[in-house]
Amino acid sequence: MTADAPTGLDDNVIAAWKRALGAAEPDTSMTLRGKRGIEQYSRAFGRATVRDPEAFSVTVFYRPLSIIHTLCELSTPRRTERTAEDVAAQADQPLVIAAVHRLRGTLHLTQYGTEKRYGSDQLVLTSTASPFVGRFDTVCESVMLMIPAERMAPELNSTTGHVLPSVATSTFGLATAGFVRALAVEAAAQGRQIDEDDELAAISLIRNTLGHDTALPTHNSRAVLAAAREAIDRHFADPDFTADSLAELLEIGRRQLYRHFSGSGQTPAQCISDRRLEHARHLVDTHPAMTVDAIARRSGFTSSATLRNRFRQEFGTSLREYQLSRQHRLDVTEGEDGVRRRDTHAWM
Repeated sequence: MTADAPTGLDDNVIAAWKRALGAAEPDTSMTLRGKRGIEQYSRAFGRATVRDPEAFSVTVFYRPLSIIHTLCELSTPRRTERTAEDVAAQADQPLVIAAVHRLRGTLHLTQYGTEKRYGSDQLVLTSTASPFVGRFDTVCESVMLMIPAERMAPELNSTTGHVLPSVATSTFGLATAGFVRALAVEAAAQGRQIDEDDELAAISLIRNTLGHDTALPTHNSRAVLAAAREAIDRHFADPDFTADSLAELLEIGRRQLYRHFSGSGQTPAQCISDRRLEHARHLVDTHPAMTVDAIARRSGFTSSATLRNRFRQEFGTSLREYQLSRQHRLDVTEGEDGVRRRDTHAWM
């Protein structure tokens, strides 16, 4: 955990989190606090323990679908333990929990005798068929899909499974985390209509990360778009990366790829170009003295001229003018007396 990592939650932080999720109205979330909140939360999958029970807070959006259950939550630090007694006492069929967390620190998960550490936006797989211990020491946002274990891999439906699945590094595996997050948020927090086909695509993608399915469910646009956007995030800085490269990477035809993008308002080529432009603008914002050639090179543009033209088209100003405006704002500093002044050494 970093020194400035948050450990507490107040109403303003929770409200901001709900806005960031795009949560639907009326509000369907539930907030649990204090010792009673710990008792209530512990009834789910295992006993929750915290250092300061009075400071405990968790806000949860939950929604069951036709096959899977979806959840989004924001929680203060906690340790959750599911014991062998909990497993033996469970009345329902075991579940596989596919989760994605966002936190300034590390999630520690121990199951099947193996401890794994996870950071933000990594796919974490847990089975309720076996005891486990999970812990995080800072405020953590979690989204989860809870899937009947019988639809997953055999080792995740067993109390004696010997392997805790690792986060996949393949294009499909990394896309799964983004897909899990998007589906959980849309279902649990935003209350959108979710088709059973989308649920089956989620199961297929997760099985893919475990090596039990070897192909992307190419009939499902939601799954293909999740994989495509993850691939673009990984490869946009390569100037040779094109829509054809993307189709080849996803092992689908170019026309099929464009059909999946038809409902998104963008073509694959536009999505790649927009991602490059987004990164270029980020570089100007964070490194205003960087040369245009360097920005173009790091953002995947084939030339600085292409970047300049694209920047003006999108933002209605030249890249140079934007750089100067950013530099001007950075040059102005606020003194101890509260007066804002220009830093006369900024251009040296």
